[in-house]
Amino acid sequence: MHSSPPRSVCEYKASREGRFAWFLLTWHPEKDFVLEEIVAEIKLEILNFKVGSLSRLEIEKWMKQFFADLHWKLYGLLHKTELAEKGISLFFGILYDNELYFVQFGRIFCLLTDNKKMRHIGRDWHNYQVQSLDGLQLLGLKDSDPVIKPQRVYIGSNQRLIVISGELAQKIFPSVDDPSAIETLIETYATEDNPLWLILEGKEELVKTKRRKLSRLQVTSIILIVLALLAALYMMVGNRILDQLVYKMRLSLKEEKTLHLEQIPTNLNINSENLKKYIDKLINLPARNISFSIAWSTELPYNVSLSPSFTLGTIYLVSQNRLSAYDKKSRQLLWTKMLEDDIRSTTVHQGMLILYLANQQIIGLNDEGNILWQQHLPTESITGDRFIPCIIKNSDDPRLDRSIMVIPSKRGISILDPVRGETISSLTFKHDLDALSVYDSFANCFYAVVGNAVLCVELKIVN
Repeated sequence: MHSSPPRSVCEYKASREGRFAWFLLTWHPEKDFVLEEIVAEIKLEILNFKVGSLSRLEIEKWMKQFFADLHWKLYGLLHKTELAEKGISLFFGILYDNELYFVQFGRIFCLLTDNKKMRHIGRDWHNYQVQSLDGLQLLGLKDSDPVIKPQRVYIGSNQRLIVISGELAQKIFPSVDDPSAIETLIETYATEDNPLWLILEGKEELVKTKRRKLSRLQVTSIILIVLALLAALYMMVGNRILDQLVYKMRLSLKEEKTLHLEQIPTNLNINSENLKKYIDKLINLPARNISFSIAWSTELPYNVSLSPSFTLGTIYLVSQNRLSAYDKKSRQLLWTKMLEDDIRSTTVHQGMLILYLANQQIIGLNDEGNILWQQHLPTESITGDRFIPCIIKNSDDPRLDRSIMVIPSKRGISILDPVRGETISSLTFKHDLDALSVYDSFANCFYAVVGNAVLCVELKIVN
């Protein structure tokens, strides 16, 4: 570091362990002892504030407020002097370990360099000499609030931050070919008139800071807080989200299992009186807030002759002897297959679609539409009813506390409480309902054919 008062000043203060320090640099082109008083006033303001008590989180906010107030104090002082330039160039930085927070005003600039390259930090020093005084942003010059933008830079190992006056930068940097020799080059200008520079070099830590271990009490407190947050989140989300996830996982991994006779308990020790009270309580519970909503709809270029069927990822639509498969998520047509005769009914079993044709054929298809097997029935199959009311139980949808009944009508569907006989909700379509699927317990919806479109009717249940 080098300074030659009173025109240029470089001051600093560091903690004993060297992990914290602040740096103050000022520069002015004129020679006047009044500058000593002004710089002393700036330093006194900084010392009075006890900068070492600031944390990293509040340093940028403090810089904006502190230098905004300082600007107006300097404005009052400088405009009482006979100085031709009634503003001052200033750099102030606070260093935490290798991280520097700083503000800069006027003709003081910063560069970060290593042995290979250098780059400016903050305001650029190029062509500063052709800028107006307003453009230089001198502290204390203008009778308006200054624009203060705190900067932050990390000085890594083998890196150097150079803070330098614009006058000296203009002489040195255009001729620098080797960044590693820049420090030596700067020192050759020590005898020049009014030089100012500061070089901060990053070093590796000799002693690494030990990580603080959490005490048993702190670990326990963290666990309790996390559990409390999870419980609160569960209560906020509602709709038995964990039950739904478990249920849908079971559907995805479902396999056919055989129940052996010895697995069935021979005695059920149930207190009949307690059971009666529990049943009465369930019967008298109010129904949940249940309603229908249209999740999506897709236009169809043909009429549907049977209720939609579905697997976990596919919806199947039948139009006479035509079978079409659609992807549930994208609603894109996956494939279409023309059969020998009209399809009378469909069944889904273990991810396989079984078709019953009018010509007494029964066919098993996979998701890709490939025929897995084909058999001949001894008698003709009949067309299934497309409007059968269905009961949805808790085993079908874990969000339910009790069973509900879904009843299709000519132009809509309704939800009925089978115990109370009350209508919970209903949905009316613009056109006649042509067919309604059974309940898709994985996607929590029905698939309705209305006019020339298939609709996904979502069952909404709010706790």
